[in-house]
Amino acid sequence: MKKIFFAILLAFLGSVWVGKQSLYAQELSVLHIKMYNEAPITIVLDGIRFKDIRPSFTIRNVPPGNHFLKVYKQRKNRWSMRLVFVDYIVVPENSEIFAYIDSNGRFRIHDTRPVNVRPERDPNDPYADEVQPQPRPRPADTRPDAGQQQQAQSNAAQPMQPAPGMPDADFEQLRNAMKSQDYDDTRLNTAKQAITGKRLNCNQLGLLLDVMSFESSKMELVKFAYPFLTDKDALNTVYNRFKFNSSIDELKKLGGGTPAGGR
Repeated sequence: MKKIFFAILLAFLGSVWVGKQSLYAQELSVLHIKMYNEAPITIVLDGIRFKDIRPSFTIRNVPPGNHFLKVYKQRKNRWSMRLVFVDYIVVPENSEIFAYIDSNGRFRIHDTRPVNVRPERDPNDPYADEVQPQPRPRPADTRPDAGQQQQAQSNAAQPMQPAPGMPDADFEQLRNAMKSQDYDDTRLNTAKQAITGKRLNCNQLGLLLDVMSFESSKMELVKFAYPFLTDKDALNTVYNRFKFNSSIDELKKLGGGTPAGGR
């Protein structure tokens, strides 16, 4: 009887050990999550509620696969929370995921890299200030005419200079002021006051559009800012901020282009 008992016990312990090894073999992942504007949030992951309210969360040892995520954003009065995202997300194996909820309440993955490898950053992404990209070294060219070729290439391909726009410090101040607002109408008023009489380029306009939540508000901002753009011919670079063909048609009419129906 004792032999049977010990045999069952050993089998049970063996199955537990195998299960743990199988879990570790899956290479657990790390999930970073925040709002696009770094507003205070709290989250619920697979039914586990995190009690803290803070700008970002880092969840370690996340098994690969589907996970049910809820994200709540703190309201302006700080007494209540508003649900801004609820859905299943997919976590890949052995990965560090840098994700955020965008202004339309969608789950966005900025980057996914193997665990312990620091990802490069897009300067327009909310994670950009945390890690700066490291330049990749290029192998030296030892050919006899390499120096002449490199000189010719450097003379032929000069980097494009951005169009004149609002000074960087003033622009960042404007963008941060818009991010601090909860509603599109106040963001729009803030932008209009700052843009009036100033120079703006399309790259800066696109970054301001990213702060807005609704397509109608984005369109109003483009129409207001258009007279102040120094590179009106580059208006097509902001088309990807709009989802509807009707909106893109309006932009093309504004810039003198061909509407979507006439392509």
